[in-house]
Amino acid sequence: SLIVVYSAISIPFTMLSRVASAATRAARAPVAARAFSAAAHGQTTHTDLFPNTGPNENPEEEPLFLEMVKLNFDRATKYSDVEPDLLTAIKSCNALVRVSFPLRRDDGSIEVIRGYRAQHSHHRLPCKGGIRFASDVDLQEVEALAALMTYKCAVVDVPFGGAKGGVSVNPRNYSTHELELITRRYTMELKKYG
Repeated sequence: SLIVVYSAISIPFTMLSRVASAATRAARAPVAARAFSAAAHGQTTHTDLFPNTGPNENPEEEPLFLEMVKLNFDRATKYSDVEPDLLTAIKSCNALVRVSFPLRRDDGSIEVIRGYRAQHSHHRLPCKGGIRFASDVDLQEVEALAALMTYKCAVVDVPFGGAKGGVSVNPRNYSTHELELITRRYTMELKKYG
């Protein structure tokens, strides 16, 4: 199966870097001020410094990783002077690919492997991001990690777009030869789509 989504919006790297830097500076200042104030008054608990954080009592209320990345992006944009339409374009993912392919295991059995690739930002090419091998990898997690890679590159002024790949396997359950076959086939499947 395959899903490919592309967005043709090009975002200037300096604009993305400005948003990320402003958000980072703004986020640090209130935390430091609250920590100093709390320490001065003898209130040094985690919940005093960071209200509304920590695990929810109800797991149904816990937001997904991608939702958390987008919520934090929205919170950070309050400290930016970039126009809202451009911020929406920065937040969206440029390309998502989902692939499935068969693997003949060392014992002769055949297993279908799922793989994912997200390219969050094409503002600078190539896109930077590795491949995560884990049994619980899904498309939303890969998209969230790609977005975080974009923001990290922008904050430290690295001229790459953010990306991430994922293969839904537990590497401990596969031999070195099988992992090599999985990696080769995964990259060949991605090559078909650019």
